Amino acid sequence: MIEVRHWNPGSIQAAAEFEKVIELHRQSKATLGPLPFAAFTEAGKQGRLIVGAVDGELRGYVLYGTPRHHTVKLVHVAVDKESRKSGLAKAMVELAIASHPGRSTITAHCRADYGVDGFWQSLDMTPSSERAGRAQAGSTLTIWTRRIGPRDLLEDALYASSRLLAVLDSNVIIDLYASDAIDRHDRHESVGLAEDWLSDLVDRSYSPEVNVDINRFPIVAERGRIRNALAEMVPVRRDPGMTALATQLLARMPHELVAQDASLADDAKHLADAILAGADYFVTRDDNLLRATRTWADEDYNIEVLRPVALLQRLFPAPGLSHFRSDALESIGLSWVRQASAKQDLVDAFLQYRVGEKSTFFRKKLQAVLAHPGSADLEVLSDQQGRNWALLGVEVKDQTLTVPVLRVARGRLGSTIAFQLIRHLRELAVDRGANLVSVLDDTLDPVVVGALEVDGFAGSPATAAIAPFADPKAVTHVNSPLDVAAYERTNWPQVLLDRDVPVWVVPIQPAYARNLIGYNDTLIAGRESQTLGLAREFVYFGAPKIKNWNVPARVLWYATKDEGVPERTAVRAAVAHSWVTASTVVDVDTAIEQYRSLGTLKEREIRQHGGSGKVLVLRFENTQLLSMPIARTKFNALLKKHDVTPPLQTARAVPATLFDDVLRTQPGYETR
Repeated sequence: MIEVRHWNPGSIQAAAEFEKVIELHRQSKATLGPLPFAAFTEAGKQGRLIVGAVDGELRGYVLYGTPRHHTVKLVHVAVDKESRKSGLAKAMVELAIASHPGRSTITAHCRADYGVDGFWQSLDMTPSSERAGRAQAGSTLTIWTRRIGPRDLLEDALYASSRLLAVLDSNVIIDLYASDAIDRHDRHESVGLAEDWLSDLVDRSYSPEVNVDINRFPIVAERGRIRNALAEMVPVRRDPGMTALATQLLARMPHELVAQDASLADDAKHLADAILAGADYFVTRDDNLLRATRTWADEDYNIEVLRPVALLQRLFPAPGLSHFRSDALESIGLSWVRQASAKQDLVDAFLQYRVGEKSTFFRKKLQAVLAHPGSADLEVLSDQQGRNWALLGVEVKDQTLTVPVLRVARGRLGSTIAFQLIRHLRELAVDRGANLVSVLDDTLDPVVVGALEVDGFAGSPATAAIAPFADPKAVTHVNSPLDVAAYERTNWPQVLLDRDVPVWVVPIQPAYARNLIGYNDTLIAGRESQTLGLAREFVYFGAPKIKNWNVPARVLWYATKDEGVPERTAVRAAVAHSWVTASTVVDVDTAIEQYRSLGTLKEREIRQHGGSGKVLVLRFENTQLLSMPIARTKFNALLKKHDVTPPLQTARAVPATLFDDVLRTQPGYETR
């Protein structure tokens, strides 16, 4: 039986207990450090000496101070050897905390070379900083802390926020805040979490356990750098039930995986803190943790464990999302180049070193694709400087586009290109008459795995069905604009008709249509910019007078006539449709700075649209060209049928039924 109480100098047994306290101090002096006899006496008089007994015999003591109005400082925590791990130390510390309910922090200073980190962690304390000690031989003191008492204003704001809460794992925190001198080969995946736009949608926090992981980081200067950066982020409060929940979570993980990876026990603490804080997401790059929690975390604990890139895509579409978009590929001038041999530079550029892939096996994989020149292609995506950014091997077998090789370059653009490549696979499948895409590459970069999952690929190997048209029975529940947009994003090229979705018709000059939406009127073969040709999302700049866009919405692109050219070059036809994912009116300078790389207009042209200093910015995605453009006469007839008066000078809202009739002019949609 454990009993803890403040030492009472006026009690009958006070002298005997005080002598026992001094004896315990002598026994543990090597790790407790020296303390004058008078300090014990003074602490006892001020009620800052706690004694603890096991089965009626005094076995430990806690001596603490209250140096600042918000702090409880542990000076000594001593338990004799026979009673350690009995819970006595924790009980005494909890009494010190309970005795000062208005305090916000409990802290302790301990030499790092004492090797007792586990003890402080058992008290739910974590290392928050470090400083030089006083030992002549040199020493480092670790400052252990724990938040106690009522929440402060910052914590209240975090817990009361209506935004989603994402708790970041240590690997993501280190990615974000370690210096460039630290080789974090996949840190680019986490960098998107630092974008300003994300703060409007999600609150970012971290578990106190992150401090434990940072304390293990080998470079002292980097530890300080990361801790300083964390001062700007509010951690979740550690709940007393963390240890029990972490044990429960660890038991849910596959036993063979836990046996192979001892760090999963620590990961369980991070995850437990996030769950008890009510977080919506736990964001990590730990592949084993992702595998260990994939089948039950969301369903049983109402938290998604996911990669940084998956969180960014989960919150898509969102204004300002640009890290994984074509602006990162600005001026690269990408193009596909067919390969005839497994050259060493390809092997070096795309070998998965971090998972131990052997170059001989990878070369054989490339050679297997090259062995079928009649049905298989091996292509590398290169820029004008000859740098290789992606490698893709494909072959159509029995109406399945198989992908034995799918690689992206290491570095900051790898994740950007990964997301573009998955849509490229769908386009290849449609072009080659396949109804499935199956990714057979068994050594995928985690970023590519995340991109496949976001784009609707599932199973092993990762597979997605490619159907030109939706099964009516499968989409009866897909009705709201958000649901329709999400469905079409992950089931490209399907388009759902007879849905009550906002539709706009937007006139666009052919010169801009060729680059912005890929329209080809045989005058120019495709986009002039290979960068835009690879992207998923673009921006349209317009006059700010139309502000009441409800998004998501469909847009029908109506190509008109280029300025200053003969009338015979006019197109005057509906040529494509897209999804508008965001609409905003911003200052012209803001539009130029944030969005120009996603559009085709030059700075001068953007300023022309902003006569009042403002410009309309429409972000759109999922563009599909009409296989049979609808010329002006026929399109005007459709407009009149739906009570829309031509001609179209500016963007116009039109009935959803007009969009349906436009699609029903296209092959395959006539009876749908």
